[in-house]
Amino acid sequence: MRNRGMTLIEVMFATAIFTVVMGTVFGLALSFGETATVQNAKATAHDEARRALLVLIPDLHQAARLSVNWAELPGERLSYRVATDLDGNGTAVDVNGNIELTSPRVVSRDLEDLNGDGLTAGQLIVVSGGAMRVLANDVSPESEQPNAEGVFGDAEDTNGNGRMDRGIWFEPWGRGLRVTIQTQGLDRRGRPIRATLQEIVFPRN
Repeated sequence: MRNRGMTLIEVMFATAIFTVVMGTVFGLALSFGETATVQNAKATAHDEARRALLVLIPDLHQAARLSVNWAELPGERLSYRVATDLDGNGTAVDVNGNIELTSPRVVSRDLEDLNGDGLTAGQLIVVSGGAMRVLANDVSPESEQPNAEGVFGDAEDTNGNGRMDRGIWFEPWGRGLRVTIQTQGLDRRGRPIRATLQEIVFPRN
């Protein structure tokens, strides 16, 4: 019996199958890579927002209610003072029974680039007594608001994604304060991947 080679039709058929298989594998590889990039961007954005809240919420819990800039809220800038032992008597109350408070702590975007790192609107900082601390990077740049009638429509949706995006937002919530922090990363195509975290805190002093 003679050994014979593959016919041209068989070669073309095998090539077509190989092309389909490789195309499928390549497509799956791209899909997995894109999924990994998106998940990594989500995780990074979530970590940035959570890091800010882990610092901010316990501090606000110690704030003096009357020191909060309620008249300026809702808004992107929060000012408050925290009870602390200034005279060394072991409590945050002086000999006259008054609560001892720190200098004002102001939380806002680093619009003036106070630390000189080149990050401004995308960086959330707290400033107190001349000291500055970075709370989060990659804060979403949008500060979308509803219109005068309280409606959020196409005209107010500046990035066109169908939802209201606020990188940082402080608003009264009953007797407390609701803090919203939205951070973002980018996928392979440069599209923003956002993480939004909210917490409600009640200043107790």
